[in-house]
This record gives sequence, structure tokens and C-alpha cells, in this order.
Amino acid sequence: MNVAQNARLKPAAGKDGADDVRVSARPAPVAIVRGLRFGAQEPSPLEDAGVFWKIMSQFATILMAAIMFGALLYLARPLLMPVLAALIVAFTIGPLTGFAVKRGLPSFVPALIIVAVFAGALYLAVILLADPIYDLISRSAEIGATIKDKFSFMERPLAAIKELTSALSGSAALSVDISKPTDVIGSVLAMVTPAMMQFVLFFATLFFFVLGRNAMRQSIVNFFDTRDGRLRALKIFNDTERSLNGYLVTVTIINAGVGLVATLVTWALGFPAPLLWGALAFALNYIPYVGPGIMHATLFVIGLLTFDTLPPALIAPALFIAFTFVEGHFLVPTIIGRQFLMHPLAVFLSLAFWAWLWGPIGAFLATPILIMGMVAAGHLYPRPKTVLPD
Repeated sequence: MNVAQNARLKPAAGKDGADDVRVSARPAPVAIVRGLRFGAQEPSPLEDAGVFWKIMSQFATILMAAIMFGALLYLARPLLMPVLAALIVAFTIGPLTGFAVKRGLPSFVPALIIVAVFAGALYLAVILLADPIYDLISRSAEIGATIKDKFSFMERPLAAIKELTSALSGSAALSVDISKPTDVIGSVLAMVTPAMMQFVLFFATLFFFVLGRNAMRQSIVNFFDTRDGRLRALKIFNDTERSLNGYLVTVTIINAGVGLVATLVTWALGFPAPLLWGALAFALNYIPYVGPGIMHATLFVIGLLTFDTLPPALIAPALFIAFTFVEGHFLVPTIIGRQFLMHPLAVFLSLAFWAWLWGPIGAFLATPILIMGMVAAGHLYPRPKTVLPD
């Protein structure tokens, strides 16, 4: 032990006469542990715990209100789905109806024309697709046997999954046997009957919204007392119409091209009912990410039913995958523009939420609802756009 160490540990006499050891004030060296460090690093206490609990109480109130609103959306979906769909369509064609009214036409004329166009398009679609759908339903027993034969290698895994599901749930899940045409027809009728009432509600809401567009617009604006509030409401209304019109009209034209390509590909490869697959591709392409994936799987299954071997069945899905890749990554951004493109995560979460809440119709309405919400939020809570460096 050297002199410095002796000085640090020099005995000193206490008041009681006993010797103690006087330790220097220098802290002991800290051992450095290499590897991951868990837990909080240099935590600091809350300045005011009352503010924290106030914020938490406000958050709990908002969360309970959101849960109750979600329950309302779910319970009232037969009423809200057609009404919201009609409002989105009316917002989309709002600039056109406003232009017609400014030219001197009575407001009921564009309302009647729009309803007639949509009803005629629906009637034409039913006429063109009724025969292919009926043919598929009549051949459901043959198609079911073919699918069972093609996917016989999946029997054991599917049986194991079914047994596991039954063991976890305690009862077997309800299913429709596609080998029995009566089950398919009964399921279709059970779905079509309430759908007819929703179609009536959709067309009635669309007609009255277009008919009273200017009056509703004026009522919404005059609801606010201040000039800034009225101006903000008018901007939200106009920007919602402009955004939905620019997005949905352009996407509809692009989806028509996708449906045409799907029709030509399935017709060239000898698929049955090519018009049906073109219409399905047109409709599913309104659902981002998920819709094209469903179409790829559908073309693969139809290819397996059409051809005896696997390689020819892969041609149609491969061609459609290549086309939708070019369409989604190059064509849509070029035509629509970057300003209309939303964050992919926001689009996917909106799609997942509305599909979970309202099913397929919710999946179709997810992107327009997200656009409306983003327009309203942009006016209510405007924030400067900051471009971060790469």
C-alpha cells in the first residue's frame, strides 16, 4: 500500500475515543456492464401529478365515447351503410350538379339523371352477369367435386385445423356446402333480400341529397355563428367535394381499364364467364391492397378448374399480378398525383377497421371515409408540413 492509500485510510480518533476509518469523498469506480441495458435511463419525476391524471381522465372520456360511437356504427350499419355510400357518391358528383344548377337547370333534373344513370348501370350489370352467375351456381356440385379433387392434398391439414377450432370453440363452425346448390341459392337469397332494401335507401338518399345540395350546404355553413367558422365549414365542404371527385372519378376510370384487361386475359385463356371476372376485378380494385390479392387468388382457383395441370393455371394470375403492380406503383401515382396519395399504413388501418365493422361494403367505403376525415382534420387542425432529411 502506497503513501496516498495510507492517507485515505488514516485512523482518526472520534469523540468517544474510538478509532474510525476516514474514507475520502471520491466515489467508488462504477463497473461498466457490456451488453443491453434494460429499464429507464436517467428518469425524472413528474412536475405535477395532477396534470397527468387530468389528461388521463380526458383520455378515458374520449375512449369511452369512441367505444360507444363504434357500437352505434355497428348496430346501425343497415341504415348507415347505404346513407354514407349515397353521401360519398353525392359529394363525388357535387361539382357536376353545381355546374348544372348554375346553368339554369332545376335541381331535380340532375338528381333524376344521376339516379337514372346509377340504376341503369346496376340493371345492365345484373343483365350481363346473371347468366354467368347462374351457370356457376348450377354447376356448383361439379365445381365442388373438382375443387375437392384438386386440393385433396390439403384434406389432412384442413381436418386438423377444423378439429382444433372445434376443440377451442366447443362447437363446429357453421359452413355452406358448395356441393349442394340449394345451400348456395338459400344463402344468396338470404343476402339479397335485405340488400334490396338497402339499395332503395341508397337511391332515395342520393336523390334527395343531390336535390337539396345547395340548401344543405347553406344550412351547414349558417350553423356557425362566427365568420371564421362559416368560412371553415364552406372550405371543408368544397375541399371534400373536390378531393372525392378527383380521386374517385380517376380511380373509376383506372379500375375500368383493370376490368377490361382482366376480361381480355380470361377470354384469351379460355376461362368461363370472362365478363364476370372483369366485373369482379373492376369492383375489387376499389379496395387497396386486399382487392387485387383476392382477384389473384380467384384467377388461380378458376385456372385450376379450367386446366388439368398447374403451369397453365398460373398464367392468368401471373399476368394480372404484373399488370396490377405496374398500375399500383406507376400508373396511379402518375395520373392521380402525389398529393392525393395517403400514407399506406393509414389506408391499411382504415381498410381493416371498416371491413371489420361493416364487412365488404365497409372495405369499399374505407378510402373515401379516410379522405373525408383527412380533409376535415386538415382544416380543423392545420399544421405546417415539415420535410425531414433522408
